[in-house]
Amino acid sequence: MKFVRGLLLFGALAVGSPGIVTVQAQVFGWSTIAGLAGTYGSADGTNDTAWFWQPVGVAVDINGNVYVGDSYNVTIRKLARQGTNWVVTTIAGLANRGGYADGTNSDIEFSEPNGIAMDSKGNLYVVDTGTYTIRKLTPMGTNWVSSTIAGQAGTGPGTVDGTNNASRFCSPYGVAVGSDDSVYVADSFNHTIRKLTQVGTNWVSSTIAGLGRASGFADGTNSAARFYYPYGIGADHFGNVYVADSGNNTIRKLTPVGTNWVTTTIAGLAHAAGYADGTNNAARFYNPYGVTADSAGNVYVADTRNYAIRQLTPVGTNWVTSTIGGSGTHTGGADGLGSAARFGFPWGIAIDNQGVFCVADTGNNNLRQGVGLPLIQGMGHTNGVITFTWGAVVGQTFQIQYATDLAQTSWTILGSPVTATNAAVWWGDNIGGDTQRFYRIKVLLPE
Repeated sequence: MKFVRGLLLFGALAVGSPGIVTVQAQVFGWSTIAGLAGTYGSADGTNDTAWFWQPVGVAVDINGNVYVGDSYNVTIRKLARQGTNWVVTTIAGLANRGGYADGTNSDIEFSEPNGIAMDSKGNLYVVDTGTYTIRKLTPMGTNWVSSTIAGQAGTGPGTVDGTNNASRFCSPYGVAVGSDDSVYVADSFNHTIRKLTQVGTNWVSSTIAGLGRASGFADGTNSAARFYYPYGIGADHFGNVYVADSGNNTIRKLTPVGTNWVTTTIAGLAHAAGYADGTNNAARFYNPYGVTADSAGNVYVADTRNYAIRQLTPVGTNWVTSTIGGSGTHTGGADGLGSAARFGFPWGIAIDNQGVFCVADTGNNNLRQGVGLPLIQGMGHTNGVITFTWGAVVGQTFQIQYATDLAQTSWTILGSPVTATNAAVWWGDNIGGDTQRFYRIKVLLPE
């Protein structure tokens, strides 16, 4: 019998004859990949031997490497996957030596680096909150070279658009890169959203939403919109920008319309802090600090003071909010599935091209990873046992495999073949005795 590969990812369909298996990512497994909850420091190393101090921003590259704005260590760290381990190195700055200097590797100085984002060429952009500047890190061989592309250190806060160091910011916290490599900044204490556009060798800053120093809450076009301490910012593949409007406890969407930007509120209710899943303004958030979007248009939020990770799914013209990690009421550092996981002030959030999340869990001084575990039509799980029931294709023979590599480049056969009637597959800490990872399942369907 010939088999056709069915890779089970978010919302994917694995098609075989005579039936179709629908995949839904209904549960997320959360694990700690670097750092040690309750411990802070500046050590490079592997897994929990690496230490961080108030990590805030997080970004991922096309190879699954993770980059972190390690705020209180005034450094930029890199997490590289090596087998089942994560190796942490410092690529820019020197721990406990704050300041301002462009240069190479450890010669670079930051003052509270927070938000971080990566463009399509592998350059990193860092919001250096303490110097009111936006910095660029360019990879050159094995080195990283820093340059300042907007703002000027030592001049104090301001709210000026302009070119290069003529622009001024006031405690910016978030940064994102659009599909065209434009850079977007949540200029938090100016209550505005800024755009940095590269023109030749220059960077031109413009305000696309909000009005400098004018806090408030209002949807609208360009400067008619109002924000209140916007901290997180993300961009999707369709040109839209999303903002975690922290002070308003809402999630906002900026849509480009010609040369204008139209701001709408897609989840939460201004001035109404709380915790509730629901549709549009029935959802509640409490000081959300991080936001990102996936290629399908779903939005994910680090709901910081609710100690939870939330998912916003577009359904027609509505947005439905659900919780995919944490409980919304309990803090902590526990790994686990869905609401069993605990966070201690999650801030930065990013998603890679495999749909794997990375969260900077600031209060725990560590980095967490979230993996969507697909649930197949008719499938349930009890005490860690996944039971497959295949509906129209019950009785067919399948191969079931699990991945020990979350990038899904390596699969290990668990059962070959099995009959698709109540076939049991173990997951989570029951696979290989590994208590720190979760696993994806895939099925090879007969042609």
